[in-house]
Amino acid sequence: PLDEAEPAEAVDVDDLIRAINFPENAEDEAGFEALRRTLIDRRIATLIQASQDVLTLLSQDGIYMDDLTPTPAAPGTWRRFAGGQRGAAVAALGGISDRSSLALSSGRMKSDPAFRDATLLFLRRFDDVLSTFEPRMADAQLTRFATTRTARAFMLLARVTGTFD
Repeated sequence: PLDEAEPAEAVDVDDLIRAINFPENAEDEAGFEALRRTLIDRRIATLIQASQDVLTLLSQDGIYMDDLTPTPAAPGTWRRFAGGQRGAAVAALGGISDRSSLALSSGRMKSDPAFRDATLLFLRRFDDVLSTFEPRMADAQLTRFATTRTARAFMLLARVTGTFD
């Protein structure tokens, strides 16, 4: 149960990466296993729920993370963000440049309070998990973390909300 969550140290970083990318399909047993193992951590459980919520809302506008190809940011940039830096110092994290996805998301942020609330909650949860796990991640793990569906949603929505301005 979530109330008896173990500390973040109990969660394997590679399981976290696989879990926040979500299982590929119904047969992805390893993906579901990683998801199950990570849900013992309340931080991750709330991030996964928030991520599912924004991914569902984005899909209503035809925005799917698998269709987005972000420009990768260096692990050091992710580390600076995890350490609390914002603005131009971490602007490379806003690597989603798909104009249609940015415009649709921006419009929805302005017109849909439920979308805005879900987005802001998601961004807080993402920040919390990243800052908790970043010290334990090797650069290669951080690079894989950045390619997950959850990280792509972060790149898109953080850019739309002005996190990198």
